[in-house]
Amino acid sequence: GSDVSNRSIIAAKIDNYPRARPQWGLDQADVVIEENVEGVTRFVALFHSQLPDRLGPVRSARTGDLDILAPMNRPILVWSGGNGGVTNWVESAARSGVLVNFTAQKSPCYNRNSSRSAPHNLQLNPSCALDNAPTAGAARPLWAIDPAWTPPADVGAVPTAAFNVGMDGVSVDWVWDAESSKYLRSQNGNRHTAASGAQIAVDNVVELLVFHAPSPVDARSPNPITVGLGAAVVHRNGESIPGTWERATAYDPFTLRDANGAVIPLNTGKSFVELVRDR
Repeated sequence: GSDVSNRSIIAAKIDNYPRARPQWGLDQADVVIEENVEGVTRFVALFHSQLPDRLGPVRSARTGDLDILAPMNRPILVWSGGNGGVTNWVESAARSGVLVNFTAQKSPCYNRNSSRSAPHNLQLNPSCALDNAPTAGAARPLWAIDPAWTPPADVGAVPTAAFNVGMDGVSVDWVWDAESSKYLRSQNGNRHTAASGAQIAVDNVVELLVFHAPSPVDARSPNPITVGLGAAVVHRNGESIPGTWERATAYDPFTLRDANGAVIPLNTGKSFVELVRDR
C-alpha cells in the first residue's frame, strides 16, 4: 500500500561478495545490518520508507537472522534459499508468525539479471513483494529515535571525523561529512557505491559488539548472538558515544545506553548497524 505508516518491513539478504558489487537499491534502505558470514560480510537491508525499483543481489539467510528479524512484526524475509537446516528454521519461524518466508524458491517478484553471473545476479521487485505478502505486519521501531538529542557532557562522547570497523574479509571505513551531515561508507579503501552511483550515506552508524557462536546448522557459519547485552558505540552528528546495547528477548527492540545508563536515541534518517565480533 501507499500508506507508509502501515507498510511492512522488507528485510532483504544482500550479497557483499566482490562480484556482487555494486548492489542494487542498497542506498535506499532505511536500515542496513552488516553481518559476518563465511570470510566476508552480508547485509540485512530493511526497506520501508523508500522502495527501489529493484534490490539485490539477493542471497541466502542464516540462523542468526531470525533473532534480528523477530522484533520487526512479521517482516517479509527476502532470500534466495539456503541449506536444509536454515530452511527448516525459516519455515518454522514463518509458521510461528515471526516473519513471512518470501524465498526465491517459491515466491514471485524475482528475476536474474543477465549482466552478472549467478549467484550474484538475483533481483527482487520490492513493490511486488509487498503486494504478494498480505500476512506481513506493520513495521515497528527497532530503537529509540530523537533528532533533538545531544549527549550529556559526562558520557565520554568525542568528535570523530572518521573511523574503521573491522569486519570479516572487508575493511569498513566511515567518514563524517559535515556538509551533508551524513556518514559516508568505504570498503577496502574504495567508496562504497550502489548501482545508482550514489555512495552509501547514513545518519547513524551503530557498532554492536556481539559474541559469534557457530551456527547450529552449519559449524562453518558464524552466528551472531544479538540477544543479551554487550558494548556498543553510537556514531551520530559527527560524535562517537560509547555505551552498551541490551535486548532481553529476540522480540524486543535494541536499547542503547550511555555510561550513566541513560538511553542513547538515534537520529532520524538512515542507520547502519555493524555486528562486530566481540573477540
